Amino acid sequence: MWALNINEETRLLVLKLSDTLTLDELSEFLKEIYDKNDGKFAAFNRFVNLSALKEIKIDLDTVSSRIHEYRRQIKPGTSVKISLFVPQKYIVGFSYLYKSMLSDALFKLEIFDSLNKCAEYLSVDKNLLKDAVT
Repeated sequence: MWALNINEETRLLVLKLSDTLTLDELSEFLKEIYDKNDGKFAAFNRFVNLSALKEIKIDLDTVSSRIHEYRRQIKPGTSVKISLFVPQKYIVGFSYLYKSMLSDALFKLEIFDSLNKCAEYLSVDKNLLKDAVT
């Protein structure tokens, strides 16, 4: 399951993933970010809460190719900050692999186990992130 909240004022997408992440779900939220509203939200920074994610049923090559497919829609020279909130140890390995595959000049991805660090990295008030972790 997933839920996406969009804060246009702060240019922040708050994505909460829970239970099992499947290819269909990945496709759904990528379409929501990149296709809806003519891609208006594609260049927004992102807070991704993985604290309730239990299983990932997608291989990394598929995740990587699907994301690379969509990121072509972001204008060159844009830098998108992505903060992954991962309080559990078991899914951190996947997160670091994801970071190594996708971080570059376009996507600046960091992994944190604290909301304060996520908020600081994204330059937003941590209260904007609290709803995503409850």
